[in-house]
Amino acid sequence: MLVKIGVALSGGVDSAVAAAILKAEGHDVVGYHMKNLPDTLFELVPEKKKVCCSPSDTIDTHKIAAKLGIELRIVKLNDIFRKEIIDYFIREYQAGKTPNPCVRCNDLMKFGALMEKAFGDGMEKFASGHYARIVEHPKYGLSLARGVAKYKDQAYFLSRIKRRKLPYIIFPNGNMTKEEIRDIARELGLPVHSKKESQELCFIPDNDYRRFLLEEGIEIKPGEIVDLEGNVLGRHKGLAFYTVGQRRGLGIVSDKKLYVVALDADKNRVVVGPKEAVMRKKFRAIEPNWLADLDEKELRCQCQIRSNMKAQGATIRIFSNIVEVEFDKPALAITPGQLAVFYDGNIVLGSAFIENVVS
Repeated sequence: MLVKIGVALSGGVDSAVAAAILKAEGHDVVGYHMKNLPDTLFELVPEKKKVCCSPSDTIDTHKIAAKLGIELRIVKLNDIFRKEIIDYFIREYQAGKTPNPCVRCNDLMKFGALMEKAFGDGMEKFASGHYARIVEHPKYGLSLARGVAKYKDQAYFLSRIKRRKLPYIIFPNGNMTKEEIRDIARELGLPVHSKKESQELCFIPDNDYRRFLLEEGIEIKPGEIVDLEGNVLGRHKGLAFYTVGQRRGLGIVSDKKLYVVALDADKNRVVVGPKEAVMRKKFRAIEPNWLADLDEKELRCQCQIRSNMKAQGATIRIFSNIVEVEFDKPALAITPGQLAVFYDGNIVLGSAFIENVVS
């Protein structure tokens, strides 16, 4: 059935090909490009590496829409982005956590405010260039699933999307690899067929967290680096510049390999220890978002606590707003603030934000 489809056009090759595929199928396609930041930011803070949402992306989006012959609508979402992404990012760092703004952006911006704008315009479906799939599963019904290209799978980053939205979302690229996407782009003559992928946070284009926090008026407090017994080993530059599991850049001399074990916001301390101290099995996660009906309150699944980590076997216990997770084997660097995603094979069951490690 041919329908009206809004496509989130970022200015990159993935979303360009997604729009091209849907148009070739005969759908009425309209591109939606969100502007979350003022263009002047990128004049004042040059990109160190490629980031999304820059003025050059907007220019590329216009070129893509013209090449495909589709309408393009620019949607300014600066205020929402400030409140939901940037302010959240700052709060998490002040609390000694390691935030994950990209998963919130997918939920609240791309498949939140931007998708709502498209449906307000009369669109019947909403699509993006993510490498993930919407599939019908015999046990869970309509489900979010990993993309076919395992190394490029983006289901992890989409696991905060609300379940009620799944029937209205399309991922045209989910059954393809990045190489296949670039080949299609070349064949179609899309101007972004060889464009580099975004690597840094869009609102910190130079990747300089210190500059960003200082400009936001956040006080950066140096403090002590201590071992597990509380012995002072050195000084840290500010909790925002460290994360659990970090080994390099600690600035301390030791005859042992030391890793960041915890960030103590109350005492403004970085706690370090040997690798075995960051290999843990249990943690609690909050604000669960379930994408499947789970009859059991305790179940076996696979859990992934970083986007570049292979999911590991785990047992989860589900309470109202808390998920207790126990890995079968110790996992490296369970990091408060990061996202834990739960799977049954390729199917995403849900996700929750890591709150604390359990001894």
